Amino acid sequence: MKKLLSIATLLAALSGAASAAPYVLPGNMPGNLTPYDIQPVYSVEGLYGIADESAEMDTYGARLRLSLYSDGATNLRHQFSINLAGMWGSEDGTDLFMMPVTAGYDLNMELSDSVMFYISAKAGYCFGDLDVGGDSADASGFTYSVGAGLKFQCSESIYLNVGYEFGRTYFDTSEVDDIYGQHIISVGIGCQF
Repeated sequence: MKKLLSIATLLAALSGAASAAPYVLPGNMPGNLTPYDIQPVYSVEGLYGIADESAEMDTYGARLRLSLYSDGATNLRHQFSINLAGMWGSEDGTDLFMMPVTAGYDLNMELSDSVMFYISAKAGYCFGDLDVGGDSADASGFTYSVGAGLKFQCSESIYLNVGYEFGRTYFDTSEVDDIYGQHIISVGIGCQF
């Protein structure tokens, strides 16, 4: 009987330890981004703009972008951006500087694990200056562009892009009243933080 009582006590003690509360892993801590959150992306692009009309000048420059990018495991990814570009052109004693400030949207469609096709649209205001033979004129107005291209994912946080855009700027000032169209070729790199 003593043996049976000691075995029952031992089994009762062991079974009590087995019924302890299970360990629960903590969830995502506040402030940590998951792949399904909107991620910030900083990018820089080199631009070359070919004038729509042969009488107008070509431009070149660079664009800085701050984007919010959805990086979830899906075939369609959305990217909203604020863009600031500087573009210069010179031809036959005429100098042009344009600084478009635009808001944009890219729809990224996954073609493979590391390649995406995108279509984009941007709209905003272009600040500019036109210098003809030493006389400076304000060249500012509404601007927009639409385009498409490819993004190549080099790592989890870095991508390269190559694209084409068609853009128009509507100069509407007292000195300049013109519609300036461009075919823009862009090459850039983006880094997700």
